[in-house]
Amino acid sequence: MNQPSYYSIMPAYVRYDKDLKPNEKLLYSEITALSNKFGYCTASNNYFAPLYDVSKETVSRWISHLKKKGYIQVEIIRAADKTVQQRRIYVSVEGEVLTKRSIGYCQKDQDPIDENVKENITRDNTTSNNINSSSNKSKPSPQNEETVKSFV
Repeated sequence: MNQPSYYSIMPAYVRYDKDLKPNEKLLYSEITALSNKFGYCTASNNYFAPLYDVSKETVSRWISHLKKKGYIQVEIIRAADKTVQQRRIYVSVEGEVLTKRSIGYCQKDQDPIDENVKENITRDNTTSNNINSSSNKSKPSPQNEETVKSFV
């Protein structure tokens, strides 16, 4: 089975809903993952059933329960002869349908990075800039100098 590599989302209000079965929560998460491409999920019950090793009827009950709870909205696209062409499942957040267009993001960073935290350049953080405060520091032994040279 060809499985997409999209990420999924399970918000806290779904994760902690005690009325939902664990597999209904997983199905919700899968629907969010499959909604990344178009803003809605077009997968059929035939797709979900083998994925969760359940019957198509079980998947249908899960989708109906998610719909009843208001976590998803289902749109049926029909042909002229009333046959079902496509089912679109939209993820709802607090009653609002999320689509690909409704999930906005900032094109460019609106707030510049503070000058003090802009970069941490290690060349400026070396100890070679320190001034020796005592002149009685011991010098490395010749044996230690050879070891240091071998690593350089």
